[in-house]
Amino acid sequence: MLSRAWIVAGCCLLAAGSSASAQGQSPSRGRPNILLILADDVGYSDLGCQGSEIQTPNLDALAARGARFTNFYNSARCCPTRASLMTGLHPAQAGFPDMTGRIPSNAATIPEVLRPAGYNTYMVGKWHLSEATKPTDRGFDEFFGMLGGFNSFWHEDPFYTRWPKGRPKREYAPGTFYSTDAFGDYALDFLEQGRQAGKPWFMYLAFNAAHFPIHAPEEDIQRYEPVFADGWDKMRERRLARMKELGIISKDVELTPRLVVPKNWANANKEWAADKEVPAWDSLPEDRRKDLARRAATYAAMIDRMDRNIGRVVSYLKETGQLENTLILFLSDNGACGEWDPFGFDGKSGPDNVLHVGPALKEIGAPSSYSSVGSGWANASSTPYRYYKQYTHEGGVKTPLIVHYPAGLTLPPGTMSPRTGYITDILPTCVELAGASYPTERNGESIMPMEGASLVPLFKGVERPNRPIIIEHEDSKALRDGDWKIVQERGGRPWELYNLANDPTEMHDLAGREPERVKTMTAAWEAWARRVGLKEGEPKTVRGTIDLQPGKALAGAEAPAIANEPLRIQATVREAGKGGVVVSQGAQVQGWSLYVRDGKPVLAVRRDGSLFELAADRALGDGQVELAAELRRDGAARILVDGVEVAHGRAGGCIPAQPKDPLIVGDDRQGAVGSYQTPRPFRGSILRARLTVGDLDAAD
Repeated sequence: MLSRAWIVAGCCLLAAGSSASAQGQSPSRGRPNILLILADDVGYSDLGCQGSEIQTPNLDALAARGARFTNFYNSARCCPTRASLMTGLHPAQAGFPDMTGRIPSNAATIPEVLRPAGYNTYMVGKWHLSEATKPTDRGFDEFFGMLGGFNSFWHEDPFYTRWPKGRPKREYAPGTFYSTDAFGDYALDFLEQGRQAGKPWFMYLAFNAAHFPIHAPEEDIQRYEPVFADGWDKMRERRLARMKELGIISKDVELTPRLVVPKNWANANKEWAADKEVPAWDSLPEDRRKDLARRAATYAAMIDRMDRNIGRVVSYLKETGQLENTLILFLSDNGACGEWDPFGFDGKSGPDNVLHVGPALKEIGAPSSYSSVGSGWANASSTPYRYYKQYTHEGGVKTPLIVHYPAGLTLPPGTMSPRTGYITDILPTCVELAGASYPTERNGESIMPMEGASLVPLFKGVERPNRPIIIEHEDSKALRDGDWKIVQERGGRPWELYNLANDPTEMHDLAGREPERVKTMTAAWEAWARRVGLKEGEPKTVRGTIDLQPGKALAGAEAPAIANEPLRIQATVREAGKGGVVVSQGAQVQGWSLYVRDGKPVLAVRRDGSLFELAADRALGDGQVELAAELRRDGAARILVDGVEVAHGRAGGCIPAQPKDPLIVGDDRQGAVGSYQTPRPFRGSILRARLTVGDLDAAD
């Protein structure tokens, strides 16, 4: 249980340092510095100040001296939220209608807007807005972190990089690198650089804690192992009681039942996991409870370590006299991660789970491990709400926004404001406080207007006009207008309607009693979806042959429609023996790719998450060859080299649904279709490529 002494001590420490130190600079009363801190997959109740057992004294102290906005919303998933955060646009406008894309050229980012206003701009942490576009390509002066979405916390190379190239890098002795600590190191380096420059600065500090793989130092994990030994049911009850005591939720709020875990690509074949309720903790055998408690302890240790590094940054700001005039914003990109069932996964994101027993328990969290926390604990992290990451019920999209800004926040310390806000509001807030001008064009191209509205009036206790909050992620949908919210679970299920003033945990669906309200609100959602580009036409290429351009990606309406259709991919390549992905379309759920492994061609096919790979025995040389691969209507698959069949097998059928990830020639930069790590670029040369969709000629 969280010690109240931690909260009190943290608050006193922050209060003691709120004025400039004797050695530091006097706080400027001009334009503020802006520190935007984003946590990764941290649930609504996972902070100490939100009722958690996890020790977060530094964030608790910021909340105690600042304010929390308890009805602030994100976009349900990592990169859609990050795209909105950076651009002030809805995810589809910002280039991320799902987990695929890049920020378009007709969008402006926060650093691109603030830099012309005289700000130095720094980023540390997780980018996840396309590895092909670096943060320094979109307005940041300096960057250290990971370009992709998730990787080891323990191994710097090749996952963590410094941009622009050639900038000095810290050296970590073997076995000492841990990404959360490294992010704290580089944040301090960049802030000192900014202080010496004498200009206001913007820093985006985007931790990858507590995203999978769950990794943490052993000494931190051990402190939390006893905390979670009595399981998620008692934890949910304790958190609910604390949240009521702290005034975060009202005394009459109902705790949702244990979640029914929806069927997904990874648990579809697990009868005990798909569309079944998270099991009661006491119903589990002892060895399973120990395994799960270790996972929860590792997850908690990651958040604890993140908080300590936030404390390092806050201490630096105190010591240098910058804290008073620095706007600090803290939030999470989505709810906790429930992927993909109550027991979590191991080895990679997917259906495989390892039950760790005895000494093997210590493997969870270690550098060699790759585990997740699972939907049982994610359900608890969302206390008291329903669902978690990926879903648009409150547990998936609601985050406590902490605001600390002594020079500009006039709300009483510790205020918990119920005013609503959305992730698109961050950019206009930064623009207003920085005295910047939002551009009308970028590189001669007209810029999309901001979708959000500044939060500054709320910082001063002034009301803003009500604005509906509208969200979509991979067919999960929501619209909140005032106290009314409609929400639709993916899979075409009926719209639900809730009055959040009376029913904040979405327990009592009023859709049947208020059909006209549902009709009006769904019409508003549909109109918004058309406006922001979510409602696309059918993919253009349904049948026939199209030529593909090397280096290009086809997404959305431009992507070939391959669902339930046979296909043939042909490519003329040189130096194929160097390996890599020739062409890919899709990711871990649906898709296909033609790639070269160990000098030999491989066809990968994903059907509802199941991977089929057909590999040839014939090695390819450095000369020019004609590669081809086919997937026929009956599931027969084959690979040809210079027109000669070199491998054949059966994939089980055509790909049953249109892939979310784009068709890409030359790599697989989003989710991997095959048994390789992204982006796996092709190292040879691709001279020509074409795809045929529809009935193929008879096999030779």
